[in-house]
Amino acid sequence: MSAAYHNGQAATGKHGPETNSGDQRITALGPFCLPSVRRRAGGLGLIAIALLPTLTLAGCGNTRSVASNATQIDGFRAGVVADEPRAALIGRTAIAAGGNAADGVVAAYFAMSVTLPSAAGLGGGGICIAHNADKKTTDVIDFLPRSASGGAVAVPGNVRGMAALNARYGKLPLAQLIGPAEGLATQGVPVSKALARDLAQYGQLLTEDLSLQATFTKLDGTQLVDGDNMRPVDLAATLGQIRAQGVNIFYSGLLGQKLVEGAQAIGAPLTIDDLRNFKVQIYPPIETPFTDISLYVAPPPASGGVMTAQAVSLLAGGDNSPASQQAIAREIMSARASWMKPDGTTDQALAELVGADKVKALSSQSSLALPQENTSGASIVAVDSDGIAVACAFTMNAPFGAARVAQGTGILLAPAPNDQGVGFTTLSPVMVASKFNGQVYFMSGASGGAPGALAEALVLDAVMRRAMPLDQAMQLPRAYDDGTQQIDEGQGVRLGRLNAIFCSEATPSDPDSCQLRNDYRGNGLASILGEE
Repeated sequence: MSAAYHNGQAATGKHGPETNSGDQRITALGPFCLPSVRRRAGGLGLIAIALLPTLTLAGCGNTRSVASNATQIDGFRAGVVADEPRAALIGRTAIAAGGNAADGVVAAYFAMSVTLPSAAGLGGGGICIAHNADKKTTDVIDFLPRSASGGAVAVPGNVRGMAALNARYGKLPLAQLIGPAEGLATQGVPVSKALARDLAQYGQLLTEDLSLQATFTKLDGTQLVDGDNMRPVDLAATLGQIRAQGVNIFYSGLLGQKLVEGAQAIGAPLTIDDLRNFKVQIYPPIETPFTDISLYVAPPPASGGVMTAQAVSLLAGGDNSPASQQAIAREIMSARASWMKPDGTTDQALAELVGADKVKALSSQSSLALPQENTSGASIVAVDSDGIAVACAFTMNAPFGAARVAQGTGILLAPAPNDQGVGFTTLSPVMVASKFNGQVYFMSGASGGAPGALAEALVLDAVMRRAMPLDQAMQLPRAYDDGTQQIDEGQGVRLGRLNAIFCSEATPSDPDSCQLRNDYRGNGLASILGEE
């Protein structure tokens, strides 16, 4: 059976009951079957649990939705956390259909390209850290949306990036993972609270593109809101072609040529050579000691990982109060002005950058001239009981990217990164694992700019150094200071938005110890799959 509910408690196999009321339906799509989501009035975060038979998964007949007052799972199998609820559910059901955590992330991403295009459209890019406990390997998979040759638009990286993750870590055919997203776009999907939030905040950016107006406005010309139906038919056709003909159709085939022509028709200088030459980069993460295991972050130019590792080092002093967080942020941002170039890269030795002493030394040398940065993004994290773990962060380089669609494709284009608030420099997927036995303990992804990267450190420090449950760690008040302004959540602002999984006794040795949490500051979902 499956049970889905909305509560204020971490999703884990070892926590107690929660009452539910209300109902929000999610329908079956593509080759997977999705349960309804029960929404409790006044709740703060979404959590879904599915219990599936151990022997067979005979289609959707073995999965049904019920209201539940229990959070206990006998036999944790996998979990997916994403910034958009339907994406998390589709990721979970991909795993239920025979996939692993990597397949869950890929399926969730393609779903999110439909349900949260403001931050994770096909025209954007991202970066992942993936871990295989059995092989004791940890990789960075880099498909960041870098500038095309014309300099004004970014080359789409998400399609090839997810294909690389699937090929290297996944089990299911890529086509099976794209199918549910195609179904969402074809049948239409209600606007989620996550997308409605972005439309409310940035909807004024969408008025110049007729395709965007057709997708995100009602017949009376007013903007779509939470629960309104959205049906991006051009995007459905694009996803269908990728599913049927493979990734190369997007980067070098007829679909790629259509994308180029559509982009050039609106003045975006994207060429077929830009698409053909786009390569996913796979390389080792920065590794730094953390307790008696290893913290893995992505190296620059997605430099949020360096900031997260630096904050973890500075938090070792013991004080995590808002005042201490602001002092740490000031040091990190000041140091960053010394080591980071405008494009996010650095000439400094990466291993040295993450140490507390190095941060203090660089901070004292800095004049603190910080670039503006993009705070828009989305993340997905997943883990399974076999020890496959993935943390990914995605961006369009700006909210809704360039706010223009390549005609006839439904693909929202991303602008080329610059030092004026457009880009990917603060993306920060995080992984904590043992390089000796492969056991994995923690993974997270964040958005919200530098405050998001620093919030990851706050939560990681709380669960692994202070033995705090993940749910409580997510509720810790956050504060930030970049040297020009002091901000804390007591002022009514929300700082960062992250998705996290914490396995206190590690997986695969004790997967029942895994806790999942989407951020209270967002509108995502933490989704658990268990075995009966």
